[in-house]
Amino acid sequence: MEVAITKISKNGQVVIPSEIRKDAGIKPSTKFIVFNEDGNIMLKQIKKEALRDDMLLIEKIRRSEEQVKKGKFVKADTSMSDEEIDDLLMA
Repeated sequence: MEVAITKISKNGQVVIPSEIRKDAGIKPSTKFIVFNEDGNIMLKQIKKEALRDDMLLIEKIRRSEEQVKKGKFVKADTSMSDEEIDDLLMA
């Protein structure tokens, strides 16, 4: 994993350092989904084949966060498979 420091310009632009772009395979005109989670800004490359799955995941995360805020939660065991955990969380 590459790590670098950057800053935002007066125009709100952020430069993704070249070593990060190279490592992630980011080319000019690459599109991103931008998330703001409590002031933590996240970028995720938009890839046509994964866009639908990404949007479903975002909705699942949003619903889960609402349930946690309401005090509803389930316990998952670390020995469980990803599918078992997904089933548990979506029940």
